[in-house]
Amino acid sequence: MKTQQLDAIPAPAHGLNPNDFRRVLGHYPTGVCVVTAMDPDEGPVGMTIGSFNSVSLEPPLVSFMPIKTSSTFARIRRAGSFCVNVLSADQGDVCRRLARRDAERFNGIPWRLSPAMAPVIDGSLAWIDCRIDAVHEAGDHYIVLGEVTAMDTADNPGAPLLFFQGGYGRFSTLTLTAVADDELSGSLLLADAARPYIEQLASKFEVECHATGVVGDHLIQVAYSGAMRPGGDVSKVGLRLPFLPPMGAVFVAWAGEREFDAWLDRAGVEIDDSTRTTLSSMLADIRRQGWVGTPADDRFKAVERTVHDMARAGQLPALERALKTVLAEIATTAVPARETAGAKVHSLSAPVFNRDGRVVLALTLNWLGETAPITPEHLEALLTAAAEVTRTIGGATPADYAPTIP
Repeated sequence: MKTQQLDAIPAPAHGLNPNDFRRVLGHYPTGVCVVTAMDPDEGPVGMTIGSFNSVSLEPPLVSFMPIKTSSTFARIRRAGSFCVNVLSADQGDVCRRLARRDAERFNGIPWRLSPAMAPVIDGSLAWIDCRIDAVHEAGDHYIVLGEVTAMDTADNPGAPLLFFQGGYGRFSTLTLTAVADDELSGSLLLADAARPYIEQLASKFEVECHATGVVGDHLIQVAYSGAMRPGGDVSKVGLRLPFLPPMGAVFVAWAGEREFDAWLDRAGVEIDDSTRTTLSSMLADIRRQGWVGTPADDRFKAVERTVHDMARAGQLPALERALKTVLAEIATTAVPARETAGAKVHSLSAPVFNRDGRVVLALTLNWLGETAPITPEHLEALLTAAAEVTRTIGGATPADYAPTIP
């Protein structure tokens, strides 16, 4: 096989900044694969790659590009053959484990042998056996060509694992309702009951109003009505936000200790005893007053800007990381809910309960990064709407639920 040497493009006199190089190319998403082989002395070896490509149909060739300093590739090269495992969106843990420099990183990962005697990882969407056809040098990497000798897909293929802007994620269709998820389907049904009320609230007070549900580790806005003002021109239906402190406090306030601990665990920072006590006190205040106000803190303006950018540009990993960073900072300096009573707030939220007394929706009035004083009119209208939605869905409030209006 012949390769053509192209004339090199002259580098700028000042050179390329490596961080800029990674940042710009990070805007191109890639699939995630694990290339495996059997080392006769060490057993299974594998490396996570994002550079897998189809090259040719006749003959059937594929490629991947390992860094030259990779000791794992050196062992794969000695083996002479390899297997490409296309990871599913649920195999992020497999990806992270095999990306480590750990001699026992295959421990706990189920696998079987392919026809070429290389590991096929259980749960992979597809596997492709290859014989090494050629290895070409390309800067600080190799371009490895593999001749395909066998291949197959999983019996029940799903969504692939993707790498984008330094983070892992999954492919999603553009419509929210296409996501096959029982929790999401339930939240969408509840949204139908809430929609008339949030439209009335948004129109009456000229604010943004939305209904939010919980799906797994995320808060999802399932119904939305926006005010005709800066920041209110982008629909946030389908927007996924991390369900971690202090976000989603209204869902945790009437839940148990297990849900409280899981909420804290998602914070991504160490929660010390003092912060845990403050957050627990905040939830007790929410139960006592029956609603929650987001305090007038400039950091919530940053949260609102990021949320707006996510609604406009999509669920970009860089934006999600920025949101989690500011939320982690806020969580460690949480303000007790009682201190928002009678004060200015960024938003107000009230719970909607199901028949078991569990919070299944939160109705929220949002001043879009601005602050406004809590007024009896705002609270009474919001609490009345939440009560009506609770009644409409056949829900029941807890026996001690008696919301107060300052």
